[in-house]
Amino acid sequence: MKLILRLLQILSSSLGSRVAYKYMNSPKVRKLRKSEEKVDKVIYNNFTIYKYQWGTENNKIALLVHGWEGRASNFASIIKSLTNNGYKVIAYDAPAHGRSSKGNTNMFEFSTFLESELKKSLPDLIISHSFGSVSTATVLRKNPNLKINLWFMITTPYRFISRVNDMSEYFRLNSKTKNKLINRIQKDTQESISQLDMAIYCEELKNVEKAIIVHSKTDKILPIEGAREVAKSFKKSKLIELNNLGHYAILRSNELNEIIRSNTAHKVENLY
Repeated sequence: MKLILRLLQILSSSLGSRVAYKYMNSPKVRKLRKSEEKVDKVIYNNFTIYKYQWGTENNKIALLVHGWEGRASNFASIIKSLTNNGYKVIAYDAPAHGRSSKGNTNMFEFSTFLESELKKSLPDLIISHSFGSVSTATVLRKNPNLKINLWFMITTPYRFISRVNDMSEYFRLNSKTKNKLINRIQKDTQESISQLDMAIYCEELKNVEKAIIVHSKTDKILPIEGAREVAKSFKKSKLIELNNLGHYAILRSNELNEIIRSNTAHKVENLY
């Protein structure tokens, strides 16, 4: 792919940016974990979305939102803690992710789907991972009437331009191709690339009672510095920094499980 993109941008920067954008929006499908439980299918645009559910029916709902190239089963290690604390847990495989049907998508399409589902489920708690935090913030920003009591952001991106810069460096995109790639992103999102910034998104949110950002200092995919900047802007948030955990390993860690268990247990006690 590196060689193809280098040749394409010599022939045409427009063609090179088109191929780069398609690559950026083509998620790799990760191996399925046995802990998933299919309970429903939701039709969205041209996709069949897989929906998963754990726990008993009640009015305490936790919504799990995975990131780019993730899937619902990424949260397998924390589901028992949530159901033990009285939550009905809901998760989805995003378009072109996990078991959901494949097709053309982009990094922001999941937020459009989430918006309709979130309005139906009205969760008390949201737990998002990686780019799933951007999807969640996008929905909450557009719908200030949706009230969330607690939001766990398990790793968070910072500025979207960082991903563009990383990709441009990896594929050695020239400035003309890179600028056209940015234009495609801006057209897709209807926002300036400078505004695709989680610190800006979260600073505007008034409908989240409390947010806890959990990030590892050794995350090689999303550096901890970005999470620190988001936490500074998000006044209702608290940043917990963990050590020696990878971008996906953090989801399976005992440290994260204990953070979630201890911060949701009191909600059960209040029922008695």
